[in-house]
Amino acid sequence: MGIALADSEATARRIRDVLAAGGVAPADAATRTVTVRPEEDYSGPRGPRLLGYRAEHGLEIVLRNLGAAGRLLGEAVAAGGDAVRLQGVEFALEDDAQLRSAARAAAWEDARGAAEQLAGLAGRSLGPVRSVDQGGGGPHLPIGSREMALAAAAAPEVGLESGGVGVDVSLVVVWELD
Repeated sequence: MGIALADSEATARRIRDVLAAGGVAPADAATRTVTVRPEEDYSGPRGPRLLGYRAEHGLEIVLRNLGAAGRLLGEAVAAGGDAVRLQGVEFALEDDAQLRSAARAAAWEDARGAAEQLAGLAGRSLGPVRSVDQGGGGPHLPIGSREMALAAAAAPEVGLESGGVGVDVSLVVVWELD
């Protein structure tokens, strides 16, 4: 068990060294999981036979420079060798305050337009707002995450394109009718 954990730790250290050399802060290469589990052979008639242990470190890496991210990911994967699996790439915004504000304004106008139309169809007009409830998740990124399994002897650049970015906001507004 100790050898598997030491090997996994050495691989994680090599990856972190490459990331640090590329300007990634330690907090942006955070450990998310560490697992150690037995590898067993179940093919024998007397039950499982212990073959050894497998240890894995799961890192969550934040790369803030999209222009260098592909090169840095390639170097990190190469530093880890055949033991590395790149589980996915997700794009996110560090500060979506302006997008969220614009999305709220658009959602408000949409809600008010729909409410005015419905009130008009009922032969009424809108009164004061009784309640507002905001829903909606974080940034909506059409690229999503992608499963990849990369094992490289050299350090290829991982081709990354961030695609479009949008923010989803939903409003539920209740008006009184006059």
